[in-house]
Amino acid sequence: YLLDGEDVTILSDTQQSRIRNKKFGFVFQSFNLLPRATALENVLLPLVYADPYPRDAKRRAVDLLERVGLGDRLNYFPGELSGGQKQRVAIARALINHPDVIFADEPTGNLDRKAGFEIMAIFQELNRQGNTIILVTHEDFIARHAKKILELHYGKIKREETVTNRLDAREELKRIEKEE
Repeated sequence: YLLDGEDVTILSDTQQSRIRNKKFGFVFQSFNLLPRATALENVLLPLVYADPYPRDAKRRAVDLLERVGLGDRLNYFPGELSGGQKQRVAIARALINHPDVIFADEPTGNLDRKAGFEIMAIFQELNRQGNTIILVTHEDFIARHAKKILELHYGKIKREETVTNRLDAREELKRIEKEE
């Protein structure tokens, strides 16, 4: 197949890995953070494969952690973070290489409702800033935050919908905070 006009099927595994690392960011339901690495070190991890290693890597990682609201948690280990905080570290890690596309697999699945909306607010802001987000969810209320929904069954598109009454995660958070 072609990616940005380049036939990636003829590339070596190493070349394909470099393209994946540069073009795509990944956010997983289970966070996939290294337990003995700090939040900052976890965000820097994808840059291990960067060639050349960016001079401004640490500043970029700090900026991303601040952007997701964790500027005060740079040196915390995953075991010292809540589920929502771990997911925000994972989002910062996904953004470190300035990917064209972010794939998020059930990013709110392990979180309580409020933390889930906090994560969706980050994704919506990233999308407003021009990032493409492909998010997998089984929850309709999470899907309703997107501009477009593709419903898959056994690997085939069953339904495609442009969302006209899109939920705004920031508004949902305000509503939850009033209820508390």
